[in-house]
Amino acid sequence: MIRSRKTPKSRFDAQKTHKCPRCNAFLIRERFYGMFEAVWVWRCIKCGEIIDDVVLYNRRLLKKAAKASVDPMTLLRR
Repeated sequence: MIRSRKTPKSRFDAQKTHKCPRCNAFLIRERFYGMFEAVWVWRCIKCGEIIDDVVLYNRRLLKKAAKASVDPMTLLRR
């Protein structure tokens, strides 16, 4: 029996339009295969920017560090 898998939803997926934050081009949904699992990401068709939940999380950490004038590497080590 073959089961169909649904694409996981993230906060970024909830947006109505998906534009690249770098070049403002169109983003497409793409599946990357790793050694043990597959990951759904958004990829820009023009510049190749990859956006997924981990990238968004790390960008939020860097914004917090910039506001608090904290070394961003200390946030990643936690």
